[in-house]
Amino acid sequence: GMYYMTCSVKTVESVNYNTKIFTLELPGASHMVVPTGHHVRVKAKDRQGEWVERSYTPVLPLVDSYHSEGAEVKLMVKLYSNGDMSSILSSLQTGDTAKLSLPMGNFNASLLDTSDHVILIAAGSGFTPMIKLIRKVCLRNCEIDMNQTTIKVLFFNKTVEDILWWDKLQSLSEQSPNFTVEHILSRGGSDWTGTRGRVSRDVLQDHMSPFTDNQLICVCGPTEFTQLTISILLDMGFSENNIHAFE
Repeated sequence: GMYYMTCSVKTVESVNYNTKIFTLELPGASHMVVPTGHHVRVKAKDRQGEWVERSYTPVLPLVDSYHSEGAEVKLMVKLYSNGDMSSILSSLQTGDTAKLSLPMGNFNASLLDTSDHVILIAAGSGFTPMIKLIRKVCLRNCEIDMNQTTIKVLFFNKTVEDILWWDKLQSLSEQSPNFTVEHILSRGGSDWTGTRGRVSRDVLQDHMSPFTDNQLICVCGPTEFTQLTISILLDMGFSENNIHAFE
């Protein structure tokens, strides 16, 4: 079976009206750095004493230096009113425990160093795997003068309130000339001046340059979103080898 560590909840912070960041402290002297693009399984007991399991991709601050990596794991979790795991997690408080697996995943993070252009297409909480990718590329761009990687996020949400880390993405795009974010809302209010709609060939063509071989495109969101996005990209002439889908 899978190996799990019992972690204790250190802090719970709200991100928006339905999303929280749980900081889980690893037991004793345990140390675990989750590779970029990899996820962990979380296991917790519900009120009936049954185990519930879900996969989450740990997050880090977008740019700030972060010293506790390895001793703790931060999970950004969207809580659904009818979700089994959501009802367990939303009742977790400091000092409660949850079980965490070792990291798993098949993302090759070295692709971030060898690609000239990285395009991240995310819907809703599908943004979470993208956070460490953004961090890695932007931190590397800070270290090198030449051949910096451009990184662009196409972030699909229903409303402005649904956008995770809007302000952090905004300030990063102001600080980093090679980082841009485009918000696309399916239910933007009357005051929304940005792009409207859902993922479509028109929207992607408006915001992506034509295919070149040194591009990496990562997609994450609900299954239907991911499947649709990939089929549109292939239809537009992008190569399967340059596309990575996060489950």
